[in-house]
Amino acid sequence: MGGMSIRVVKLILVVALCAGGLVIHCANGEVSFTEQSEARYGVTKASYCNVTGVWRNDLGSLLQLHAVGSVMKGVYVTAVESSIGAAGFHGQAGLTGFVSEGAQPTVTFSVLWEKGSCTSWVGQCFTLPNGERVLKTHWMLRSVANSPKENWMSTRFGEDHFTFLHVEIQNYS
Repeated sequence: MGGMSIRVVKLILVVALCAGGLVIHCANGEVSFTEQSEARYGVTKASYCNVTGVWRNDLGSLLQLHAVGSVMKGVYVTAVESSIGAAGFHGQAGLTGFVSEGAQPTVTFSVLWEKGSCTSWVGQCFTLPNGERVLKTHWMLRSVANSPKENWMSTRFGEDHFTFLHVEIQNYS
């Protein structure tokens, strides 16, 4: 990834919410629940939408996410630009964001592009009946305006639909 040192990290996380009796085991991006948790809350591995991994949107942009607790870090690699070089030389940027708790969590994340523009996404992770994971998001892109007169044309809004490709846990710290 263009001079970026990437180290693969095996993540093993055990979460026990004793008061509610929900027990989750997450290893390398795969989630499992105890029988007690499944019976009590109706949450199963099949219905849980884990955001950690690699996603692709309808335009071919790639999103690499790694969530620990409510904090997300990762990399966004864009497949589109408003003009050549607008996203910088490599068309990628580090991202930071947050993810809520729950089986179908809400997410928000932002990137700051090399040329000064910034994009933020807000949305939700869903697991479809067939087991496919999708991120449904809306985004806002703010381009740098050269003067107050150009301010009106510097903000764009849109929608992204990401589909989950595979788990690839990386160290983004």
